[in-house]
Amino acid sequence: MQHTDKAIAEFEAWWDRQPHREQFEDVKDQMRNVWLASRRELVIELPPPYPMPDEPEHAFDDSWMDAYHAATGMRHVCRAAIEAAGVTVRG
Repeated sequence: MQHTDKAIAEFEAWWDRQPHREQFEDVKDQMRNVWLASRRELVIELPPPYPMPDEPEHAFDDSWMDAYHAATGMRHVCRAAIEAAGVTVRG
């Protein structure tokens, strides 16, 4: 599913929960456009990646490297989830 498709699906789900929505059908398309535009304009700046030691001997044990790889992996997972919501990610 493309970012725009997901954002539209989220809008439609939100719209369906609104009371008296049938009274506002004439502005639904305009509201959807604003919803999509707000997603395009939103940018999330990620913090810098977890630093890798200059020398592997600075990693005191395997748990340090495990933490590094876990943090790096979660960064990718977070980026993918944010982008899937139709939001731009930097960093």
